[in-house]
Amino acid sequence: MPARTLPPSDAKTRFQPGRPLPAWHRIVSALLRTFYFGPVAISGARKRPSALRGGRLVLASHRNGAIDGYQVLRAFPGIQFLASVQLLRNGFLKLMFTGIPVVRGKDRERYGIERAAFDDPVAAACAHLRAGGDIAVFPEGSSEWGHRPQPYRAGAARIARVLVDEGLDLEVVPAGLFYSAPDRFRSLAEVRIGAPVAVPTRDGRDDRAWEQALQRAFGEALDAVSVNCDDAAAFESAQRHACTAMRNGHSFAGAFLERQQALRGGALPASASAQAPAWRRIARGVALAGMLALWPVLLAAWLAGRKADARNTVTFFRMAGGLAMALLWLPLLCAALVAWPCATAALLVLAAAGWWLPGLRWLRP
Repeated sequence: MPARTLPPSDAKTRFQPGRPLPAWHRIVSALLRTFYFGPVAISGARKRPSALRGGRLVLASHRNGAIDGYQVLRAFPGIQFLASVQLLRNGFLKLMFTGIPVVRGKDRERYGIERAAFDDPVAAACAHLRAGGDIAVFPEGSSEWGHRPQPYRAGAARIARVLVDEGLDLEVVPAGLFYSAPDRFRSLAEVRIGAPVAVPTRDGRDDRAWEQALQRAFGEALDAVSVNCDDAAAFESAQRHACTAMRNGHSFAGAFLERQQALRGGALPASASAQAPAWRRIARGVALAGMLALWPVLLAAWLAGRKADARNTVTFFRMAGGLAMALLWLPLLCAALVAWPCATAALLVLAAAGWWLPGLRWLRP
């Protein structure tokens, strides 16, 4: 099959250096994030959303597909992203995502993109930071729900090398992303913020050696606030420990990192798996059944999620499918509210209760 070429409207990025993420995308991300996860917790070095600073480079772990960016936006509202061109290739996905396009070799083959079609992402990111913007990158390049990060790529280090050499006051902040269950509705999501990285100085090193030193420093800082277990058994044990802590009112990320450190090198035995109690599954089922007014949206999301190719992409498919149906269904709900105000309002109140209950800490997946 011949490679598909992107339409002319996609041939050049319209990214404007220095400008924060457009209001539309901030609103969409907040609505989808809040509906699916509820309030996203922020912990670590900061507990509240951080205002845009200018010249800030955020390094985020990549755990749960394209929607990881929505959690970063919770902690750093308005921050811009390096975004895979896959998310910018058609009109519907552009409702959900924007940013500086990153085109990989396989993207050129899959979509027939010419190398000159987009600006170099490192150069575009540098221009944005010089112009007073903040930017977030996922050094792993792609997401995976595993027990440790994938190899970190050199893009963030290249950005830092160029800008620090120019004398820019660059702040580099690591952010680990955590989920109690990446593919479950009303899972807990938490952003763990680390202290700004002590950026290594050049100290007479050539560009390559300095870039390697920067990459090591960034990787170590990100590892300290994100998932980095010895093996899958340690990861599952840390997840269960963190879920128990969450249900007792503690930070999921903090408990995970504490358990991860204790398990490192066999300091503690990995605990056996345990099935969720029946009452929790029943209570969640009853709550979801009560969301009758939103069943078409939930059904579309569930069907779309079945198309996902891995656990870490289920939420993205569900959000996309649910959003598509919501654009059709919500106008009908508004019309029903006008025609049958009492009955429709009662169904909406029931749906709100059905949404709220699974988000209680003792019912979260």
